[in-house]
Amino acid sequence: MLIYAFRDARGTWHGDPDAVVHDARPGRGVLTLPHTAPGQAPGPFDGQRVEVRYAACDGEASRTSYRLDDGGSFAATRHVHELLSPARHRARTATAAERDATTVRLETGNSRRRYLLHADVLADGRADITVVVCDADGVVHGELTGEMDTCDLSEISRLLTSAGETASAAASPDCVSPALGKATRPGRAWSPEAVDYLTAHHRAGKSPKQLAVELGRSEESIRWKLYGLRLAPRPSDPAEPEVPKAYTVEAKRRLYPNAYKPWKSQDEQRLAQRCTQDASMPELSQEFGRNEGAITSRLPKIRAEGPAAEDAREYGG
Repeated sequence: MLIYAFRDARGTWHGDPDAVVHDARPGRGVLTLPHTAPGQAPGPFDGQRVEVRYAACDGEASRTSYRLDDGGSFAATRHVHELLSPARHRARTATAAERDATTVRLETGNSRRRYLLHADVLADGRADITVVVCDADGVVHGELTGEMDTCDLSEISRLLTSAGETASAAASPDCVSPALGKATRPGRAWSPEAVDYLTAHHRAGKSPKQLAVELGRSEESIRWKLYGLRLAPRPSDPAEPEVPKAYTVEAKRRLYPNAYKPWKSQDEQRLAQRCTQDASMPELSQEFGRNEGAITSRLPKIRAEGPAAEDAREYGG
């Protein structure tokens, strides 16, 4: 279950209110957002009580859950999280002098994985970091992007190390996040209620992947249970092939020649200039050889002005 849309105090819907959902009646709730913290620039929805919609849908899940006023807790789609998250709207924008930064590029890996890190260490002691994870064939399996004080990097590294060490530990049932698509109840017997839920929602058209998320089990477990209930073929049967949604850096650069490349100061200046000339987001994407997400993320950092910059700020770039 994901929060896929919300309506603000003025009655305007945000997120993906027209998203295709797999529930006959999407859930509704109220979420009260915190007020602006002292010393912080206000976010567009700070202090508001917003109406949210949640359901099983195909939206990309974020890693963040939101607790509704009635006590229910649901993960949000990445789009909704980017709109609601204060960090997305209060990210400090570097000045032109600060962008005269030291660049760090690191790469490590093994026979199966490659890890590439690019960091711009800014003059004020902050770092703009991008990490890309690929396999040996260059297929991208993950990205991590953010900006933080360099003095925090050591502690963040320790947290990431600890997370890796404990990721395989069984999660408490009270802490199960619907955003996690891997088993959170390994080895637990199927209850009659869970079997009824599986049967009904499988017949309603939900995929094993969606059911795995909702029931907190592995996708393989879902497939074998469906087979045991005579509702699906054996998991090893090729009747249900799955095409991996993967891409390589090389493939992405065939579409966007500058994908994953660091921004140069002259490119940023030209981007800001083209933005003031009312260039649209698709035009900027084509001209600079980067996807619209990269353009959207960069415009606030260089304090660009123009219609495209307004769109970037509206959608949390």
